[in-house]
Amino acid sequence: MKIRIVSIFLLVALFCSVTGCAAYRDVPHDVGKTAYDVAEYRTTMQYYADFKVLQLTDLHLGIETDVAKQLEIVENMVRAESPDLVILTGDNFMYASKGVVKSLVSTLNTVCGEVTAARGGRLCKFTLTFGNHDNQGDYSRYYINEVICSYATTDGREIADGKYAAFVDYEDDNLFGLANFYIDLVDDRAKSPDTVDVKYRLHIIDSNSYHFVGPDYDYDVMHDEQLAHAMHIYEQATADKTYIGMAFFHIPFPEYGEAYEAYCNAADPSAFGQGEYLEGVLHGYENNGTYEKLRAANIVSFFAGHDHINYGDYIYHADSDNAAERAIFSYGVKTTNQLYHDKNMMGYKAVTLRDLTVEEFLSMDNVRANFKNVTGGYANYENN
Repeated sequence: MKIRIVSIFLLVALFCSVTGCAAYRDVPHDVGKTAYDVAEYRTTMQYYADFKVLQLTDLHLGIETDVAKQLEIVENMVRAESPDLVILTGDNFMYASKGVVKSLVSTLNTVCGEVTAARGGRLCKFTLTFGNHDNQGDYSRYYINEVICSYATTDGREIADGKYAAFVDYEDDNLFGLANFYIDLVDDRAKSPDTVDVKYRLHIIDSNSYHFVGPDYDYDVMHDEQLAHAMHIYEQATADKTYIGMAFFHIPFPEYGEAYEAYCNAADPSAFGQGEYLEGVLHGYENNGTYEKLRAANIVSFFAGHDHINYGDYIYHADSDNAAERAIFSYGVKTTNQLYHDKNMMGYKAVTLRDLTVEEFLSMDNVRANFKNVTGGYANYENN
C-alpha cells in the first residue's frame, strides 16, 4: 500500500522543509515566464524497424539503499536487452543524496556507451521522468535535471562526446513540472522538420507529485499547460502528422481504472490485456481530461509506473472497431526491491517498435508479440 499515515506524512513534510526537496502544486516559483518554441523541446533518434525501448520504473534509490547492488542489476538488465532507449518512469530516487543521483545517471551513461560500442555505433540512449518521490532528497528541486543534462549533447554528437542522455528541459520555462519534452524516432536525423519522416514520437511528461488540501493530500495530475504543450507539439513540431505517439510518465490517470475493470470483467481477458494487477489504480486527485487531451495530441500508447504490484498492458475500448477510440495503457514492471514490492513481479518491460499502422499497433496481437514484461527477478536481490 502507499504510505498515507499521518505521522509519516508529517515527518516527510518536516524533512522536505529543511532539505528544499519537492516543490508541490500551486507553488508560484515552479513555473517560469519564458515561452520556448516547441522545437526547442525536441531531440531525435534514428529509427530502426526493431527499435527497442526498455522501461525501468520505481527504483527508489536512497541513502539507505545498497546502491552498488541495485546499479549492477540495472546494468545487467540493459546489457541483457541491448535496447535503443532506456526510459525510467519516475520514483527513481527516494530520500537520496547528490551522490546517489550522480551514481545512477553516470552508470546509465556508461552502460549505454558500452551497448553502443558493442553494436558498432548503433546508439543506446537513456532518459527519465519524475515521480512523486524523486525530489524528496538532499538536493534542490532542479538538481536531477542538472545532472542528467550534463550527459546530454547535440544530436549526432553522442559517440564523439561520450554522452548518451536524451533530455531537454528549461528551468525558466512556463510549463509546470521538470520534464515535458519529446523524442522523435526518424528516418534520417539530418532532415529538417519539414521533410523528415517521423515513425514514432515519444513524449516524456512529468505527472508531478502531490496535491494538498489542508492536512490531507493526494497525487497530482498533469497541468493544463502541459497538456496544451503536447497538442502544440503535434500541431507545430513537424510537417509529418502520421507517426505513432507514445507517452511516458509516472502517475496513471483515471481511465487506467476503467481499462483495468474491462480487462477483469471480460469473458476473454486475453483480448483486452496481459499482466498481473495486485493493487488498485492510484491515479491523480481529479480527472482533468488528461487522457482525452493527450489522445487528441496523437498519443495512442501510455506507459506509467507508480503502482508497484501492477504490471502489464491492456487495450482501452478493446471491443471498439474504431481505432480512434482505442489506446494502449501499460504499467512498467517495478525494477528494484526498494519500498513495497512483490518478489515475483520485479524486472522490466521491453517494447519493440515495428513498422505498423495505427490500427495494427493498437491490437493485442502487437502487444502480445512486442510488449515483453520480464518478471520474477527476486533472485537478483536475495543476497542484498
